[in-house]
This record gives sequence, C-alpha cells and structure tokens, in this order.
Amino acid sequence: MSLIRFLRPHPAGLAAVVAAAAALPAAAQPIGGDAFAAGSAVVAVVTVPKPWYAPQALIASRMRDTVPEYEAVPGLAFKAYSFARADGAFGGLYLWKDLPAARAWFGPAWFERVQRERGVAGQVRFFEVPVAIDNTPGGTPRQLHAGAVGTLVSLPLPAGVGRERLVAEFQAAVPTYRQVPGLLLKAFTLSDDGRFGGLYLWQDAASAERWFNAGWQQQARERYGAVPRIEWFDTPILLPSRLAANQPAVPGWAAAH
Repeated sequence: MSLIRFLRPHPAGLAAVVAAAAALPAAAQPIGGDAFAAGSAVVAVVTVPKPWYAPQALIASRMRDTVPEYEAVPGLAFKAYSFARADGAFGGLYLWKDLPAARAWFGPAWFERVQRERGVAGQVRFFEVPVAIDNTPGGTPRQLHAGAVGTLVSLPLPAGVGRERLVAEFQAAVPTYRQVPGLLLKAFTLSDDGRFGGLYLWQDAASAERWFNAGWQQQARERYGAVPRIEWFDTPILLPSRLAANQPAVPGWAAAH
C-alpha cells in the first residue's frame, strides 16, 4: 500500500469512519480512559511507524491534504500533526472535548484501517485532561507550515497524592504557565498507569529547550523523587477547531476561546 493512499482522507469521508466505528462494539486495541472523570477533556497521542522510503517533507505534504476533513471531526478541539523525534513515527497530538468523542474516532475501524493499509499497528495513548490552557487570546491560530514543537511529560504519582489534590495543584499552576515564553498550549494530564504530567505545545524548539533545561529536570527529581520522562515531537501543522461545540469544558480552556 502506498504512502499517498494511506495519508489521503478516507474515500467515504471522515464522518463515515466515525459512524462505522460507533457501530462496532469495542476498540481493536485497549487505549485507556475507563477511570477518567466525566467531563474531562482527553489527549490522544498517535504514532504510526514511518516508511523507510518516505521523506518527512512528503508525509507533511500529504498531511496538509487531510486538513479540511479533520476540521469537521466532531469533538476534536485541536490537532497538532506530529513526527516523534525518537523514531520518526508520524501521527498527531489530539485534544478532544471528552472521552466519548475520542473513542468514537479511535474505534475498531481506525485500527483496522491502519493495519490494513500500512501493514503495521498504529499506537494510540489516551490521557485525561482535567485542566488545559491556550495562551493565545482567541486561541492558537491554524498554521500549515509551523515550526512548533510538542513535548509530552510524565512522572509517577507521588505516594499518598490523590486525584483531587493533583487537580487542585494543576489549577493553581495555571497563572504560572500562562507566563511561560513561547508556550502555546498546555494540557495537564493524568493516565491510567498512575502517572501525571502534561502535553505542551511550543512555538519553537528554542522555547521548549529553555524550559526543559537541567535546572528544571533537577527540580522535578527533587520534588517528586523520580526522573521525568519527556517525549519530543516536531509539529509542522497546527489545526485548532473554532467550533464552540468542540471545545472542552475544563478549567483554563475557556479563557482563550
């Protein structure tokens, strides 16, 4: 199967894929979310192995062809098309309004299509988002040729710290993160495997590198007693939804939307 065919929008349209997924009983891959609180937003981190023969520029071009279709996906508040720096896998960093919207998209039809067309399994990871911020008044704008960078940070939950306390600390940290230079978005995250952290979207690599310096990592180790895990993504396309119905109802997000 060619790369071009895989990246092209589904011939029946993305709405048809959503409908097909909703009609099937269960996801083809366990992707989490069973313990998420009702009303929380959801981050989905998607990676698909990149074909060895396909340059990143070609894949990014094919990604841009799908933008009009993704603009119409119900419940999708934001998508940053992405390339994982660790292995070059392509995919996306998604912010969904809620868990039902995310599961409707990443249903059995999605996994089956990736396996059929690529011959490999796509990976989807879900994270609960009880708090999220967009630091651009009116919302981060659409960019089809961005130099943005995404970082996914996670740490094990400290002993004795429950969800309620952690969410309160997320909310208390919002004013600090609104002042971080170069930070476009942050989704504060919790995961089913007992970790917490955040998905950050930066306007450029330099902004991210200034924040995640040696001093930040040392402070994280001292405060939480663990080494933070940081995954890096190049995000050449930023696609926000301006539909009010797609926006998550979580603290922090409404201030910019």
